[in-house]
Formats: sequence, C-alpha cells, structure tokens
Amino acid sequence: MDTLSKKIIEWSNGISQHGKYHYFRKKITPFAFVGPALLLLGIVLLYPLLYSLKISLHQWNMLEQSEPIWIGLGNYLRILGFEEFWSALGLQLSFVVIAVIFELIIGFAVAILFNREFWGSQVARALLLLPIFVLPVVSGMTFRFIFNPQYGAANFFLEKLGLGAIEWLSHPKTAFMAIIIQDIWRMWPFMFIILYAGLSGLPKETFEAAYLDGASKWNTLVHITIPLLKPTILIAIILRTVDALKAFPEIFVMTGGGPGTSTTLLSVHIYKYAFNFWDMGYASAASYILVFIALIFTTFLVKNMYRE
Repeated sequence: MDTLSKKIIEWSNGISQHGKYHYFRKKITPFAFVGPALLLLGIVLLYPLLYSLKISLHQWNMLEQSEPIWIGLGNYLRILGFEEFWSALGLQLSFVVIAVIFELIIGFAVAILFNREFWGSQVARALLLLPIFVLPVVSGMTFRFIFNPQYGAANFFLEKLGLGAIEWLSHPKTAFMAIIIQDIWRMWPFMFIILYAGLSGLPKETFEAAYLDGASKWNTLVHITIPLLKPTILIAIILRTVDALKAFPEIFVMTGGGPGTSTTLLSVHIYKYAFNFWDMGYASAASYILVFIALIFTTFLVKNMYRE
C-alpha cells in the first residue's frame, strides 16, 4: 500500500473517531445539564417517599422505642378495623366533594360572566384572584375571627337580618360548614382562572355558527361550551381535588379538628397520630392510603378525559 493510501485511511479513521466523539457528546450533554436537578429532586422528593413507605411497614412510637420494629402490613391491617380512621376518611371525602363542586360551579359561572371584554375587565379579573394568594394559615385565622360568636362578622350580619347568632365553631355541623365556606372562598378563583383560560381558547367560529343557526344561549352552553371545555374542567377538578385532599393548615388553625372529631379530616387525623401520639408507623400508613386514593381518582379522571 502506498503512502498516499495510508494517509487517506488515517484521515478517514480520524474523521470517524471525531464523529463518534461528537455523537457521544451530543447524547451525554443533556443528561449533564439535567443531572443535578434530577439528583436534587431525588433527594427532596423520592427519598422521603421511600423512607415514609419503609416506616409504614414498622411499628415506631418515638416516645416508647428508639428503633422501628418490622411488622409488615400490620399498620395497614390495623387501619382496616379502626373506626376513627374511616370517620376521618369520610369527612375528608365529604369535604372534598362539597368544596370542589361549589368551587367548580362558582368558578365556571364567573368565567362565563367575564368571558367578554368590558371597561375595567382586566382589573376586575386580577382582583378576583386575590384570595388564592392568601396563605392557608392566614385564611384560617381570618375566618376564625369571622365566625367568632361574640364579635365575628358572620353573626353581626345574621343579627342584622334578625336570624340570631350561631356558635359556628362550637357545634359539629356548623363547624364543618365553616371550614367548607373558608375553602370555597379561598379556592374558587383557582377554578375560575383555569376555566376562563379554557373558554378563551375555544374556537369562536363554532359559536358564530350556532348563533346564525338560532341556537339559544342555554343550548349553546349545554351542547357546545361544556363539551368543548370538558378536558379543561377535568384538569381543574383533578388539580383542585388533589390539593383539597391534603388540606390541613387552615382547618387546624380554625378548629384544631374539633369540636370532638367533627372536623378531623384525614389530614388532621394523620397529623395528630404523628405529632401528638408520635405513632409514626400508623401515620405513614394512613398517609399512603390517602396518596393511593388520590392516585385512583386521578387515574379515573385522566382515562375519562381521553375516552372517546
């Protein structure tokens, strides 16, 4: 083989090696950028989840023992026959269903109302979002004062209407109603902003065609707006439901779970067993059941969203 041929082969090999290097660098570079974020996410999110799952399989009362004792599914079996847990779960689900339904109705109605331009509409829409930015603890404290039987605003207006004062946070039914009212006030703008964004993205040609065909506003709403908005509605319900399942600070501040256990939602029940009774194994198991319920509900709605 002559010298020229050798040089050509060496040059081609060099190009091949250089190409492999660039190909490798192209593949590995994205992981180099994402790697630190994934590591941080694993430390902050994944590790606590796995650790709490491990603790849920142990008996561990931090006041009585220094090390967890392996009991397998013992905590989960204990939950199955624990009436207090099922009562707390029932209250949690009732709270979620009632609050989310009312928030959806109010948010949808206001979104329909504001789905048009008028003088000051942008400022009005911005002001409607203010309750979302109120911290849950601040909201809970505010409504605790509002429902105060002596100097609260709620009883002030009731007395002006001649209906008489109510011990809002001292009776089981009214206390449960109070925490729902608080949640509706704070979170209905969340539904509003999602549904308003969905309405703004709907094709205007469809509504113009319905108007030309003589469809009434009610028929347009029922047969066009709601079906087209279904994916957005389901997304809003999923996000709000998952958030409502872990509602805790505002309820704890308002009632502490009382009177009795009338407002002891599952989130409050878990907190009490974790940080009042220091029963970490039971609290972790109950937390995972709450997560499992959220996953089942989310999976059902997502499948329904894409069902033809």
